[in-house]
Amino acid sequence: MLTSSSTTPVPANRAFEVIVVGGGHAGCEAALAAARSGCRTLIVANNLDRIGYMPCNPSIGGPGKSQIVSEVDALGGAMAIIADSTAMQVRQLNTSKGPAVRAIRIQCDKALYAMAMKERLENQENLSIVQDEALSLLTDEAATPPRVTGVQTRAIGTITAGAVVITAGTFLRATMIAGQARSDGGRAGDAADGHLARSIDSAGFRVRRFKTGTPPRVDARSIAVDAMEQQPGDDQELWLSSDGMLGRISPWMLPVAREGIFSGAATIGGRLQVPCFQTHTTEQTHDVIRANLHRSPMYNGGITGTGPRYCPSIEDKVGRFVDKVSHPIFVEPEGWRSHEAYLQGFSTSLPPDVQEQALRTIPGMERARITRFGYAVEYDALDPNELLRTLESRRVEGLFFAGQVNGTSGYEEAAGQGIVAGINAAARTRGTSGLVLERSDSFIGVMIDDLVSMPFDEPYRMLTSRAEYRLLLRGETADDRMLRKTRGLGVIPTARAAEVEHEQASIDRTLAALEGTWIGANQRHAMSLRSHGIQPAGRSQAAIELVRRPDVSLSTVLEVLEELQLWKEQRPTGLALSRSEIAAKYGAFIAKEENAAVRQAASESRPVPATLDFNDVQGMRIEARQKLNASQPETVGQARRTAGVTATDLGALLVYLESAGRESRDASAKTG
Repeated sequence: MLTSSSTTPVPANRAFEVIVVGGGHAGCEAALAAARSGCRTLIVANNLDRIGYMPCNPSIGGPGKSQIVSEVDALGGAMAIIADSTAMQVRQLNTSKGPAVRAIRIQCDKALYAMAMKERLENQENLSIVQDEALSLLTDEAATPPRVTGVQTRAIGTITAGAVVITAGTFLRATMIAGQARSDGGRAGDAADGHLARSIDSAGFRVRRFKTGTPPRVDARSIAVDAMEQQPGDDQELWLSSDGMLGRISPWMLPVAREGIFSGAATIGGRLQVPCFQTHTTEQTHDVIRANLHRSPMYNGGITGTGPRYCPSIEDKVGRFVDKVSHPIFVEPEGWRSHEAYLQGFSTSLPPDVQEQALRTIPGMERARITRFGYAVEYDALDPNELLRTLESRRVEGLFFAGQVNGTSGYEEAAGQGIVAGINAAARTRGTSGLVLERSDSFIGVMIDDLVSMPFDEPYRMLTSRAEYRLLLRGETADDRMLRKTRGLGVIPTARAAEVEHEQASIDRTLAALEGTWIGANQRHAMSLRSHGIQPAGRSQAAIELVRRPDVSLSTVLEVLEELQLWKEQRPTGLALSRSEIAAKYGAFIAKEENAAVRQAASESRPVPATLDFNDVQGMRIEARQKLNASQPETVGQARRTAGVTATDLGALLVYLESAGRESRDASAKTG
């Protein structure tokens, strides 16, 4: 049955500028971005009730991930504001560490998140939504390279477009597995994409078989939270989006009953929050799992796909880490009006009876009632080495891929790819320049560069450690960084751009004033400092030196300066205040990273001709030539990160490029 939902109906001529296949986190951000760019855009989704759905943990953010969400928000995306508006709990992570690795994590109401995202899509100008199945890609094979012209769907038929974004998630030839039970589908209740998978195959794309999984859910009223460690939300106001204050809880979002988990609900940090809980597996749990490893598809050959290294199943943890006597399990609510709880850390494909037996050996879970059993999903993922950094296919012009179909894991990674693919799909149809994010620009830039240039051997997850310049890429600097990258693209509204520039100017003025304001080595200044808990120095010093002390806050220093009538600037507030403090305390480290990024960019961003045959590069090993001819790196930096390429190979490439450049300059000089 065909259904459509939008203020913009499907046109009679079935012609669009951009088509997005899939309505997950990548598809939503891609479609919104293309529509905001002014393109007539269509989402084709198998099930409109699953748009923006969270099949796994209903949370957004975390280390390396909240930075991506901030960048999506800075590019005009929806994920951050919807996470803020559907939050059940908010926490800041890594607070004892430096600002480069701090992160925000929001536990969302699963159903409300999907509802809010669907509403956002329905109200977006230039965007149509249709429930239909994409069967195949349509291409112009006479073009060189082939060019996408649209998609063929089951209900509508032929739909044309200048660009197509595939965000098929884990649905390409997908199989759900629990013990010996197997069924087609990318998640419970949703069918696999077999037809689309065959169409992608026929175009010659390389794919690999990957695996993901989900844990059982339990009725929160059946668990003993008193036997677990409570983890409350933060008492400070934390927001992922720049418009976070719009996300305050509405009364209709309150839980139906304050039982179990909900009994601890309280207004914290300016909004109603519920606690999460931590428990752990025991030796008995491990004994149950070890005794049944032969029934696990991961160990009996039932699953051949590669799973995510950083999010292993519980049977994989027990099988691999034999010295561990326990593993943490986090109990997290799924919604205000749901009594289901998610068991983070207990992902499994063991048979249902084993899941139940193992679960009852966990403290607080002795009488737990499972509402949904865990299962694994095996699926085809595109080799992202097939893509350019715009996420456009090398094989088919105008065809983009984003999200888990590219072998990534996580809602945040999907959204980051989706918004870049949507912006660039719109640019492709309009014949304008697109958006390419560098490693020194953003976590999204790090992720995309890794995907298109590194070996494709396991599901990719963003980690803070992957970013060389993570001190520069803090979440609170995303607006300023993205504005610098998108000027002229029309991605960021004029009013928001003006706000970002105003905030940056406030930070610059604050830092300059701190450097130019001096605290004297006199009794009056010393008394003021002591009254605010600051130990005076034995010499005169700039105010910024006080801020750089680990136990002194910028707010306190400003109070002293105002008391002494030394502060002439408008006092920064909110994000400008916290950013000014970080810039003051870590200024030397930030400057060092900025200089390193500039130096690295000079060589890393050097373009490699698309027509280069690496067999022509003298002094390069055969293996490196083969790998580089297969991956066709766009830059020297990508060539550097290609598996099998050594420093000697890279040196040979640089010599070749320099020689070719010199010959080109000489030829130009002669003709000139």
